[in-house]
Amino acid sequence: MLALSETLARIEARISENGLARGELLDVTDLSRRTALRESEVEALLSGATPVDEPVDDRVRGRVRALHEAYLARTGKRTTDVRREVADRLGISPEWARQLLLGKKMPNVRDLTELARFFGVAHGTMFFTDSAATALNRELGRVLGELEGARDDQGPLLKLATRHGVVTLALRAGHRLTPRKQEALAVMLEGLLSGDGEDEGVEAR
Repeated sequence: MLALSETLARIEARISENGLARGELLDVTDLSRRTALRESEVEALLSGATPVDEPVDDRVRGRVRALHEAYLARTGKRTTDVRREVADRLGISPEWARQLLLGKKMPNVRDLTELARFFGVAHGTMFFTDSAATALNRELGRVLGELEGARDDQGPLLKLATRHGVVTLALRAGHRLTPRKQEALAVMLEGLLSGDGEDEGVEAR
């Protein structure tokens, strides 16, 4: 893995070369959600500052709490229901699960592994224990990989999306479609974006 400063420098270079929207690629709220870091930590790291490295126990408990809050917001489930699910999965009491999810208690390695699976995060316990810089760098590495992959594989959809500044579409949709489907979608989008797509039928197979 590159150092965070080098990852950022390469992303900034791609943004400058291609006239991309920095706010879309380096969205603080989105990066905070994906890393379970505080937005203030993400902002500091993106600006080149070095945030105070908190003790690992505080780091773990804070990220468990952040994942729990994001999970509640995303699923709309009741807190008590999530608490029961976690308690059943970890084989602990609902009260102990509540303490863990609120970041008041430190989970052991087995519980932390199960929490990573429950919340669907990659990298297992490292997601919780890695430093803020390492956690952010891991996510930015994915962004850089998409940017450099897009640069090397300019299919019809990626070319169209880049031309119209639809960065999210280019990065997130392009590589999941076959060339034929990219071509069909590109034709349809071209018509929509140019304002004359009403009379053109596009069949996407």
